[in-house]
Parts: sequence; C-alpha cells; structure tokens
Amino acid sequence: MPHRKLDEMEKSEKNLKQQIRHTKDRIQDTEYALEHGDMSEGRREELEVKNVHRKKDLKDKTRELES
Repeated sequence: MPHRKLDEMEKSEKNLKQQIRHTKDRIQDTEYALEHGDMSEGRREELEVKNVHRKKDLKDKTRELES
C-alpha cells in the first residue's frame, strides 16, 4: 500500500475542529496585536498577510468539516 502525505489524508472530525479552534485563536491574537501593538510597518504587513491566509484556511477547514 503506498504511503500518502499527511495533507493528502482524510482528517478526523475531532482533528478538524481542533485546527479550526487554533486558527481562530491565532486570528484573534493577530488582530489584537495589530490594534494594540507597536510594530514596524513591515511586521504589520506580514501579520496582515498571514491573517488573510488564516481566514482562507479557516473557511476551507469549515467547508471540509461540513461535507
């Protein structure tokens, strides 16, 4: 039987829920840091881009959980 990469394997519902919860926490932490943190413009842009990717990932994982 061929081995599949982890990201190609089906995820359990419990695992997906945990990943969704962690992603939501990271998004909230980043948004708080962006609002209240004193950081360089480069760091701010980096965090904003990361949050865009996290939000997309969150939508994908939620869709996967619902299917």
